[in-house]
Amino acid sequence: MATDTPRRRASFAGLTLPLHLARPMVDAAAADFPAPIIRPLLDRFGFDGLTYLVGRNHDRGTAGRIVWSTHPPEWAALYCRANYSAIDPRLTNTRSRFTPYLWDASGLPDDPRTREFVGNAARYRTCSGVAIAVHDSSAGHVVLAFDSRLSPVPVVRRECIAEILGDLMLVTVALHEGALSWRIADGARGNGIASTLTNRERECLRLAARGLTSADIGNKLSVSERTIHFHFGNLRRKLGALNRPEAIAKGAALGLMRPD
Repeated sequence: MATDTPRRRASFAGLTLPLHLARPMVDAAAADFPAPIIRPLLDRFGFDGLTYLVGRNHDRGTAGRIVWSTHPPEWAALYCRANYSAIDPRLTNTRSRFTPYLWDASGLPDDPRTREFVGNAARYRTCSGVAIAVHDSSAGHVVLAFDSRLSPVPVVRRECIAEILGDLMLVTVALHEGALSWRIADGARGNGIASTLTNRERECLRLAARGLTSADIGNKLSVSERTIHFHFGNLRRKLGALNRPEAIAKGAALGLMRPD
């Protein structure tokens, strides 16, 4: 991905940022793995994670995926398998919204499907936060979500968030334009790559996303652990991933976690 670095840096041309935001944004844009750079910025604003989502609206509701996140890749895989985008308030409540949306799990509908989403999201410190939509002409409905483990959100915290909304909107635009938008394009190109995966490779990826080790997967598929390592070597090469967690994250972004 090093070839993307000059393009990502150039995308900041003409975008003016306050000094305390400019350096992290430039560094994040130049990094293939921006999470370590973004996390201190999240700490500064009092959030536990960042999620970059893209959604597509249709007659039956919203379909979408987690394109990138500071949370563990297992969450993106589960999110895709369970089709949580259809009920994720960060997507469903920002379809036609240009202002930041403050959400809190304690205020969501009390139905089984939503309770399931809330329970699983809580495991990844996603119980409330601020979702800001970016209406991208090519990608469609894009949302940058600043996630928090707090729920219900105290009044004093809501007041603090209100004071930093301007900075959050600047960060959203800067991260989308300079550091993250290329990942959406990579996901689209990745659909062709995904078609080269064998059924066994897809199966290994889905099982790994559920937390199974190579030994576990080998036992389940009645093959040796060495064979599983061979399949994951092919997976990493085809998906352009450096390690297994990154392969799981990329597989989730490409929608490979649902049964064939």
